[in-house]
Amino acid sequence: MKPLFQRMARIVRELAEETNKSVRLRTEGETTEVDRTVIERLADPLTHMIRNAVDHGLEAREARLAAGKPEQGEVRLSAAHRSGRIVIEVSDDGGGINRAKVRAKAVEKDLIQADAQLSDGDIDNLLFLPGFSTASVVSSISGRGVGMDVVKRSVQALGGRISIASRPGLGSTFCMSLPLTLAVLDGMVVSVADETFVVPLTAIVETLRPKKSDVHGLGVESRVIADRGGFAPLIDVGRELGCRADSADPLAGVALVVETEISARCALLVDAIHDQRQVVIKSLEANYRNVPGIAAATILGDGRVALILDVDTIVANCSRGASASAQLLAAASYTKGPAC
Repeated sequence: MKPLFQRMARIVRELAEETNKSVRLRTEGETTEVDRTVIERLADPLTHMIRNAVDHGLEAREARLAAGKPEQGEVRLSAAHRSGRIVIEVSDDGGGINRAKVRAKAVEKDLIQADAQLSDGDIDNLLFLPGFSTASVVSSISGRGVGMDVVKRSVQALGGRISIASRPGLGSTFCMSLPLTLAVLDGMVVSVADETFVVPLTAIVETLRPKKSDVHGLGVESRVIADRGGFAPLIDVGRELGCRADSADPLAGVALVVETEISARCALLVDAIHDQRQVVIKSLEANYRNVPGIAAATILGDGRVALILDVDTIVANCSRGASASAQLLAAASYTKGPAC
C-alpha cells in the first residue's frame, strides 16, 4: 500500500494549500500487502475520501482554535489485514458530521420526508446518496454532488462495504472493508469436524487447552470460559458454521482467544491446531459466492482448499443470537464471580 499512501500524502499537501488549512497526514500499515489490481481500483475512491476529510471534515483554523483544538488538523490513513480482508480507514479530528445540516439538505432535495424517523447512522448514510452534497458553494474540491456515492459504488464493485462512524466535535471515520483477490496472510491452520480452516493470526491473542474448572454453562446452550479474571464466550466453530449438529466437547479441543472490533475477547473452539503458515488468499465471492462466516479461501501445499474464517462475522452472529446470555455474561464478568 506504500505507493498509494505516498500519493495521498501529496494530495493532502495540495488540498491544505488550496483550503488554507494546516493539515498533517498520519499513516499506518503502509507495508500491508494487497493485490495490485485492488490498489489500482482503490486510488479514486481513496482520493475522494481524503478530499472530503480535508475539505468537509477539518474545520478552519479559527474554528479549531475557538473549539480548543490544535491549529493543525490531522487526517489518519490506515490499512490492515483483518479476517482475510483489507480494511482501510480514513479519519479526521474535525467537527464530525453535522447531522442537522445533512438532514435538512436531504429534506430540501426530497430525498427523505420531513417527518422521517432516522437514527444517527441512517442520517450519516444519506451522504452516500447520488448527488448529495452539503457544500453551499461549488468549488474545485466540492459542491458538485459527486463524491461519496462514487466511493460507495467503487467499493461495492470490488465486493466490499463502507461504513461511517462520527462523533460531534471529535471527527469522523470512514472504514472500507474489501475482499482480497490475491494477498499473503499469516494464518493458523486448524481442523473442525474433519474440515480444514485457516484463522487469521492477527485476530488471535492466545491459544489454550480448556480445563474442566474453567468452562461454565450459561443459559440453555451457551458456554463461557474463564479468561484472565473474567469470562469470555466460548464459540463452537463447528456448530456455528454448520459442520456438525451437536456441540463439541470443549475439553477435547483447543480454544483460540480472539479480539475483534465489535466485541471484547471471545474464544473460538476448534478440534486441533496443525501449523502456522503464510497462505495466498483467493476471493470466495469472485469465484463462488458470499458465505457467512467465511472471508476467503486458500489452496494448501497438498492441493486441498481451506476456507479462511471471518472472525468478526462469526463473533457478531453468535452475539446477536444470544442477547440474553450476553447480559448474563456481562454481569458475571463485572462481578468476577462464577458464571453458574
